[in-house]
Amino acid sequence: MKKFKITFLALTVLLSFNSCSDDDIMQDSPTGTDVENFYQTQTDFTRAILGVYQGFKQSGFYAASNGSSDINVLGDILADDVIFNTNGRQANRLASTEWEYDGNMTPTSKYNSSYNIIMRANLILAKIDNLSEGSFKNQIKGEALALRALVHLEVARTYAKIPTQSADALASQGIPYVDTYDPFATPGREENIQVVYNKIIRDFTEALSNLNTSNGTDRINVNTVQALLARTYLYLGDYNKVIEYAVPVVNQVNPVTRGQLTNMWKGINSNGVLFEIPFVLTNDPAIGVSYSQGISDANINMEYSVDKRFYELFNQETEPERIAANFKLFNPANANGRQTIAVNKYILGNPATNIPGVNNGRYLRVEETILDLAEAQYLSGNQAAALVTLNKLRDNRYTTYQGGEIGTAIIDAILLERRKELAFETGDRWFTLKRLQNVNVPAEYREGVKRSGNSFYADGLGAAPVGQVLAPSSHKWQLPIDQGTINRNPNMTQTSGY
Repeated sequence: MKKFKITFLALTVLLSFNSCSDDDIMQDSPTGTDVENFYQTQTDFTRAILGVYQGFKQSGFYAASNGSSDINVLGDILADDVIFNTNGRQANRLASTEWEYDGNMTPTSKYNSSYNIIMRANLILAKIDNLSEGSFKNQIKGEALALRALVHLEVARTYAKIPTQSADALASQGIPYVDTYDPFATPGREENIQVVYNKIIRDFTEALSNLNTSNGTDRINVNTVQALLARTYLYLGDYNKVIEYAVPVVNQVNPVTRGQLTNMWKGINSNGVLFEIPFVLTNDPAIGVSYSQGISDANINMEYSVDKRFYELFNQETEPERIAANFKLFNPANANGRQTIAVNKYILGNPATNIPGVNNGRYLRVEETILDLAEAQYLSGNQAAALVTLNKLRDNRYTTYQGGEIGTAIIDAILLERRKELAFETGDRWFTLKRLQNVNVPAEYREGVKRSGNSFYADGLGAAPVGQVLAPSSHKWQLPIDQGTINRNPNMTQTSGY
């Protein structure tokens, strides 16, 4: 019985760190069963690995939290493409309008949810040798390793410096890298962020050697890990490695076409998606509510509206499909009918539920990997290749475009497409502005956040949020850890500057 008690208590302790309900999260996880003899059969391990994926339905990732604090909204509200709408529920107001947050008022619960997911993966890895040698064991091991690395990377880019952010970033404050299963551990930070990234790469690389290519987009596969390695090396500024891992993915997976783009965001297809968390049950989180609730002028309630400046970057004549997928204009009743621009990627939900806001969490798409590759090619000196790669995306977004850029106009075009393509998904705009601060790109990309001064209305007129500029040197780029977590762990310290 001792073995049962330790395992059950460990998982109970883990869940106690989270602010959300885990009733639905644990439906495919062994915590709801007699676990004394669990982790023995292929069925056991299949249920266990599904439990790791279910962990992404926690607050900070895809929980549809009331505070607009999940991964599909947080980075966007901290950056400059959406504006706090005063007619909403005041969700994450101080964080989004003034970057006001600290250990007693954190803008997201991603930290605790991340280590919950990591512990689930580590428990599988601790029991993995109960399986017979073979492809099934290798696949489960590869998925668990990759998920562990992915979530550590998510913590690192959120709560610590990105290596290309400053000259001293690699030697700066690390995060805990938890790679063993110990429910009673009190891990401290790694020596620096270089150590953290070394371990992330180690886990991704080992995962790659174990994985097959047969998994769908709702499970980790070879393409997923290669794309994540490309992202990791982009953050490290190792552009040759970005190219090494991105090229096979870009050659194998096509971006979603113009004609299928809107259907992709309606959940009708997953074209171009490399990894997603599917939401197909009626009680699944409605992740779109972080931006708005409702579907008509009469009932739409917006938390965040699209900035006029960002909206005007799109060409109405040559990319109407992308505009339709990204945006929808409303004249909300609660705004006296004044037009506002809503984020449209999640509003209608998917056909599995037909519930507004219930849509898949698209964590990684090949479009990001195309842009990673183009940027790496440009920064490594191969401008011609960068332009060819960029055009793989532009060919699928525009009816016509000028193209043929030379010099710095190429990186301008790459970063413009990145901003337009990846908005409202995993906070890429925030992380891009963060990581470019010590990269050889034009100065305008190294100035931190510089907002437009517009209001949340479609015409931009009216009062703007107080916070308009976040300097590159600000410690606010690294988010604080909630004080309760630090109080429970004597080996943990607060993020520098708080």
